[in-house]
Amino acid sequence: MQRVRPGGPITAIVYSNGSEFEAFLRDMTAIMTERGMRLAGLVQLSEKRPDRVKCDMHLRDLASGELHGISDDRGPHARGCVLNTDRLLRACEVAGAGLSSKTDLLVLCKFGKTEAEGGGFRPLIAKALELSVPVLIGVPVINLAPFREFAADLAREIELSHLSFDYVAALEHVLDHSAIVGGPYQSPAGSMAGAQVA
Repeated sequence: MQRVRPGGPITAIVYSNGSEFEAFLRDMTAIMTERGMRLAGLVQLSEKRPDRVKCDMHLRDLASGELHGISDDRGPHARGCVLNTDRLLRACEVAGAGLSSKTDLLVLCKFGKTEAEGGGFRPLIAKALELSVPVLIGVPVINLAPFREFAADLAREIELSHLSFDYVAALEHVLDHSAIVGGPYQSPAGSMAGAQVA
């Protein structure tokens, strides 16, 4: 299968409804896999619990199928962040091991608070760009400014609300304006997204 890059090395799907985007990405990656695309990365699966305000969060590794729990149980009334950053880091390390120059697309569920603060998925994105592997990532509207600062001119943005929920049509739109992969990816200014990540 010939690899493509969607108009730029990073495609950001911008959303305001997390559960809607989670379902969208789950279905999109299933179609990509059915089409024979070699995926790496992590998609989020949130599990509601009747006795908890916050969901249990898991990340599914697209290369191995492995499931990683990334949330802490902080009691039935916890309302703050329940993300366990150590578990997130371990999931990232496993996903990084499944990423290679043979990967067609790195898919990441979220440029969240951890990424906005300089951690999380940033090293995975940098590794993908170094390997000339395009990236598809979800970006909540509230994190759009730090994402733009991070990605510079290496990303294009598509609003989730502009994508059809005919997933085959949506996939074609996401991969539209594709070009044969070149790389490693750099902006016209010569910078690479994630290059500042240690």
